[in-house]
Amino acid sequence: MIQSDSEVKKLSFLKRGKYWPMIIVGMLTLHASIMLGTLAVVSARHDLYVEPDYYAKSIDWDNQREMFEVADKMGWVIEIVVGEPADDAEQTRQMSITIKDANGDSIDRALVELECYHPAHVSDRVKMVMLGMGDGLYQSTLAMNAPGYWNAHLAIRYQGMQAMITREIEIQ
Repeated sequence: MIQSDSEVKKLSFLKRGKYWPMIIVGMLTLHASIMLGTLAVVSARHDLYVEPDYYAKSIDWDNQREMFEVADKMGWVIEIVVGEPADDAEQTRQMSITIKDANGDSIDRALVELECYHPAHVSDRVKMVMLGMGDGLYQSTLAMNAPGYWNAHLAIRYQGMQAMITREIEIQ
């Protein structure tokens, strides 16, 4: 049987075109595999972090903004000092916070709450109440095992005032 050139072109086009549905299905399968693989990797990570009480904080944003400005308005001078690590394997360090008012007088009998975390390990937050040692000094021992910059959030309650301070501290 002799076929004409137009019949041969038609048959070769049909032969080439039969692979397109398989290519499309293959690309969709590849895309779905990549998406599912990404979801599996992300959901298996335990270092992801969601800010605690983020919804309540967003609702109370105006009040928190005022608390961040209290220390500046009152002229408080707040100094954070982190000591060298102890000899133990946990890398505990002595943290000292000094609070003075605008006149340089120490602020004693304040409730000072500290929340510290390393940006690379946000889910490992250290929370504690600092102990008042007198003369505006508040101390505590923290397990800070990662070098670099840490975020320190202080909540200070003193004589009916509430202040919040955020500082960045460096651990050698």
